[in-house]
Amino acid sequence: VKRLKVRLKQHQLVHTCPHLIMAAAEPSPLTTHVLNIGDGVPATRMALSLHRLDSNLLIWNMLSVRTTNEDGRCPGLIGRHMFTPGMYKLRFETGSYWESLGQTSFYPYVEVVFSISDPEERFHVPLLLSRFSYSTYRGS
Repeated sequence: VKRLKVRLKQHQLVHTCPHLIMAAAEPSPLTTHVLNIGDGVPATRMALSLHRLDSNLLIWNMLSVRTTNEDGRCPGLIGRHMFTPGMYKLRFETGSYWESLGQTSFYPYVEVVFSISDPEERFHVPLLLSRFSYSTYRGS
């Protein structure tokens, strides 16, 4: 069993295993930002997951599970080495988010499906959200 040594160096986590890339050391080529437009605030502590479609089996494979930060952003969704051409899905757990605020919502979750043909580009997929509507677009 190999041990994975982690040390803190200049506020970044550095692994001794060369094949692992930390999100803190390399920015994700895919980012998101969730805004609660009903209240005019970032959607903090919203759970979300990133999936990629297996084109042979036609099933979604979960790649990461994260939670938005205090700014409604979610750093470290996927490393450049794992970001390949294909169909992806971001699933936002909107029902749980609204429930945590003591409110109800029409949408229990939101799934945004998109295709990546050039993984060398950077992609930003924001979600603008209220209890009864949502909108998304490809940002910069």
